[in-house]
Amino acid sequence: MVKGYGSTNRSDEQPPPITPPRRNLSASSYETPSRTGGSLPRNQSNSAETTRTQESDPLLGEKLLISDVDDVKVNLSKSLKPRSSGFESAPDLGRGRTPKRESSPVDSLIGNNVMVFDELDTLAYSYEQDDSTLRHFLEDVQEQRRGFLNRFFGSDPALPLVCLGLVVGISICAIPAFLYVQYHHHQDVHTIMSGDDTVVKTSAAHSALWGGVPYQKISRAAYGDPVSNFLDESLFHPSLLYQGEGIDITSAKSSVKAQNTDESMHSTIGDDDDRRRLASSSMKPFLRFPFPTGAFWTNLVLLPQTYDGKPKPSTKSQSSYPIVAYPYSFQWSPLGRLQVSYSASRRKIQSNSIQDAFAPDVSIGSVDNIHTRHVVKYDSLSVTLRYYGDAKETSGKQNSTNLDEMKHWDTYIVQGSPYVTARYYGLRPELTALSDFTDISCPPTMQTEEERLTRKQSNSTHSNRRRMSIFSQPSSHAATGTSGKKFGVCGISEKSTQKKVITGVQFVVTTQEGLMWLVFASEPITFEFEQAARRNIKTSMPFQGVIRLALVPPPPTNVSNVTASAPLDMKQLASSSGVKRLIYHAGTFPVGGTVNWSFRSGSRAPLASSMASGRRSLRQLSSSTKENNIGSVTFTFSTMHMSSLESASSSAQMELLMLSLPHHAASISSADKILFNPQDFDLFFRCIKGRMVPVVGSSWTYEEKLTSIGFDDETSIDGIQNPGLSVSTLDQSIRDLILQTVDSDLNINLPVLESGAYGFGKGIARLAQLAIIADSIEGANVHGKHTTAKNVTTAKDDSHVTKPTTPSSSTTSQRAYALLEKYLTMWLVGDGSDRRLFYDVDLGGIVSKDGLKDVFSDFGNVRYNDHHFHYGYVLYAAAVLGRAKPTFVSQYGSYVDSLFYDVAHNSSSVMNLGGKSEIFFPFARHKSWFDGHSFASGLFPFADGKSQESSSEATNCYFSAYLWSKVRWAGSPEGDKIVDYARLLLATEITGAKTYWHMTPRSINPFTATSGSSNLLPVPYNTIFQQNYMVGNLGMTDVTSTTWFGTEVVYVHLINFLPVTAITSELFDKGYVKGERQVLINTGSVEKAWTGYLISNEAIIDPIKAWTEAQSLVSQQIDSGSSKSQVLYWISTRPGFLSSTTAVVPDNDNQSSANPLEDTKGVVDTASTGSASCSAHDNCVKSGLVGLCCPTNDGTMLSCCN
Repeated sequence: MVKGYGSTNRSDEQPPPITPPRRNLSASSYETPSRTGGSLPRNQSNSAETTRTQESDPLLGEKLLISDVDDVKVNLSKSLKPRSSGFESAPDLGRGRTPKRESSPVDSLIGNNVMVFDELDTLAYSYEQDDSTLRHFLEDVQEQRRGFLNRFFGSDPALPLVCLGLVVGISICAIPAFLYVQYHHHQDVHTIMSGDDTVVKTSAAHSALWGGVPYQKISRAAYGDPVSNFLDESLFHPSLLYQGEGIDITSAKSSVKAQNTDESMHSTIGDDDDRRRLASSSMKPFLRFPFPTGAFWTNLVLLPQTYDGKPKPSTKSQSSYPIVAYPYSFQWSPLGRLQVSYSASRRKIQSNSIQDAFAPDVSIGSVDNIHTRHVVKYDSLSVTLRYYGDAKETSGKQNSTNLDEMKHWDTYIVQGSPYVTARYYGLRPELTALSDFTDISCPPTMQTEEERLTRKQSNSTHSNRRRMSIFSQPSSHAATGTSGKKFGVCGISEKSTQKKVITGVQFVVTTQEGLMWLVFASEPITFEFEQAARRNIKTSMPFQGVIRLALVPPPPTNVSNVTASAPLDMKQLASSSGVKRLIYHAGTFPVGGTVNWSFRSGSRAPLASSMASGRRSLRQLSSSTKENNIGSVTFTFSTMHMSSLESASSSAQMELLMLSLPHHAASISSADKILFNPQDFDLFFRCIKGRMVPVVGSSWTYEEKLTSIGFDDETSIDGIQNPGLSVSTLDQSIRDLILQTVDSDLNINLPVLESGAYGFGKGIARLAQLAIIADSIEGANVHGKHTTAKNVTTAKDDSHVTKPTTPSSSTTSQRAYALLEKYLTMWLVGDGSDRRLFYDVDLGGIVSKDGLKDVFSDFGNVRYNDHHFHYGYVLYAAAVLGRAKPTFVSQYGSYVDSLFYDVAHNSSSVMNLGGKSEIFFPFARHKSWFDGHSFASGLFPFADGKSQESSSEATNCYFSAYLWSKVRWAGSPEGDKIVDYARLLLATEITGAKTYWHMTPRSINPFTATSGSSNLLPVPYNTIFQQNYMVGNLGMTDVTSTTWFGTEVVYVHLINFLPVTAITSELFDKGYVKGERQVLINTGSVEKAWTGYLISNEAIIDPIKAWTEAQSLVSQQIDSGSSKSQVLYWISTRPGFLSSTTAVVPDNDNQSSANPLEDTKGVVDTASTGSASCSAHDNCVKSGLVGLCCPTNDGTMLSCCN
């Protein structure tokens, strides 16, 4: 699958980006799809309390060019090698390549090999002191005090003097030590507001609950991937860089100790190479706060890459890869220009893709040479860039430590702004066309509309401000007779065949490509347009003020597969309500933004619900719930006004005009005004997500429904959680069948510690599901709820129903929990000296060992790709285990907390420790608050901005974060805030997936009726593309119904369906699945690895048929993140299951077999199969396999074969 880079800039040649490893499920490589390690995915009561954040973590959206050479093919025999457990491994829909093993001592406890490596020791912060430390310290002080008093009043007169001296000395040491312990025990967390030196304290919740990062702290340089390999440090303003001293890694100690029996093994430091790394390295954060690896603007600072992940030499004319701040895309280069593209004007629509190609429609810069450029400020909704003038133009100040004194110009790139804004400080502005400008002229008179809008404002000075009074032209133009002439917003002062000179504060610029731009200036400015060259519009005098550009977007043509420009003429321009709005609101511009959230109980009624007369909101909720069931997200934009540039204010003289995405428009509950109707705004700004709806106001809020779904064995009824309710209603034969299947599934596909963060995550989450299923069924059995449904039949006689064939009560679940705890704790804290996770001090995050060895392994984990996919599975497993075993939370909670904060942190914070700053994690690393969902891309350059493939795995991450927060913190006011925040992350992800991944053709979508005003709500994507029902990959300038690993329909739908947990029932509506199934039934044969998910999808609408089909499943043959037990459990708990259902209870002898390739139809007689029998091969026998091994029933030769 090859995707082209969209830029057509004729002067800035763009090299192809490096393609990191992608998740590969290619059916062409083998029967069972698998993500290979050589591949990388495309992948907050009615009185609500608000947690405010202005974090340095905007969204990012980058897409690599896809090269066919990156489609790594995987050999099935390798993927089916017996794991360390000695059992065969299942096909894995997402596993990376398996690392080489140094040794494999057998662990007789669980029948699995335990890998022992010499690796880095697990260290943590030395400042963490637990309660016992503080208690012992206070007891010592009290004992000294008692001893001192006894001796002071004793008979020896000299002794009191000696003791007094001792007390003074001890006090000098004890008091600071006491304060130190108290300070670091309470851990005051601070939030640094991006671009601001003000430090604001956050809620005390984290101070009391966060225990520090217990993982080994490392420097990236020590492992051969320093920040300089992929980030250009010279592009960051010095105020953003960390200026403190580095910390010697070898002196870093852990204060969060793992309380297990292997503590003595944790003090060793890996092999000689690791010792040398530690001895020569020191830790030093890159920025003053955690780096926002998911920010939408990171393409601007990423270096070109070679195919081995190293920096590639670049030229002065080389532009960055694009970033996207809807509705525009941007690039910059050392030449000092900001290239602006309205990519939707080049939209190409095909049956399985929509692409908006980048081309620099207009570039903003200066006539003066630019010698330096910086990112000077960023937050969750914006980034501010600065260009510094050349040495000749800055009077030698280029060497000054205060760069801000130099002549420069800034640009504020803010999500949702229909304008492009540039503020000049003494440089000469210049506009450059993609090809040619056709003209620059004065806008038509629109006094009537402007006066009408102005009368609505109490302050009428804006109207006067936007028109120029009498002013004198430069002396060079005196001969033209323009001196002293009264201008309106614009006037032509010179015009000839060679040059056109025009002066004013409002202009209209048109290009050869048919685009029309409105240009606004805060002060009268004179532009010169060379009629011959026609490429540039520039000024000859330095400018001090603001210039804003706003595109008048061309309407789409009637051609179905391409959108071309159809510009308005001047007459249409004068009558356009949208143009009038753009002119009216041009004086107020955003310079940054914050994301705030709050929670309440009740119902929600979006403003959009009043569009159609008498129609209630489709998103209405009952107000009967007592707990918070509504989360509100508020965007607050910091604004300035052209008439008062020296002060920033959120209440400028004129309302701010912004653009919202479709999911905003459907859910906005508070804003000054939403301009749905063409009478208010007749222009159509578009982006890849659909038409953008104008919103008036510097602050607007949209609301999300918070889930009430909990663990898989919990069912919500009127907001009350009832454990085991669904399972207790099942017929005993069905419960027996599922429990027996769990018992069998516990013998196979156990997690592999060396399979990387993603591979292990899927395996440990599978094991957690087996534990919770067994626990649920055993609980129902113990409580005697043996119900018999009349419409349920069994394939065996009644003896199999009245006498369960499973082991005694609780045996299966206890075994499952024991396995879960063993594997999870080994992976979290490391096996001996082998550490699998590390804390990256440079950027602030948890990275995997495999990624440190190779930046492309583990799907780019070390450069922050897919962290929410990887750690979401582990958070789920930890939540399941923590609920069943509270001691796990007390002993290993800090390890899991680190993963939670890596993907679900609610601030961008630093910890002040004795004058130094220990850096933590960025704000919700992958979440794009404006987009309403996550992006998986990390610090690899992508040509379409950020992108994501598996919306369901992203949902799984925040569902798992929510479950962990419930187990870890629920019950206290501060803890409940964290729980609600995690629910908000989950709610926004579900809305994003349903809006931008789950497509319903307009013809059957009730929310897009063709009559009435309901069709004013924008719907993503073209009707042709909607026929696919599911999006495969979503970038910021393209969307496809394909995947990284293939174009098969089943891949697209099911990669966005897995994993199957309780939240799947909320993510997938029954009505949507009915339509989706019409697409899936025409896919033909499906690889066995996908069948478990395919049947689970069908169970949403037809559990009876799904149950029958599930009987032929073999756990070994389906994805290693799933199991037959889980599929049966899911089906049996779907609404409508107890209707003519057949429970197939397998023979007890068959169930005792460890061979997962045997299904319920019977066991193949090994004596009659000759050399194909497992018994004929020693290694297969040692692994406990029976039946056919060499080959198996499906022709696979296992690696245990002789």
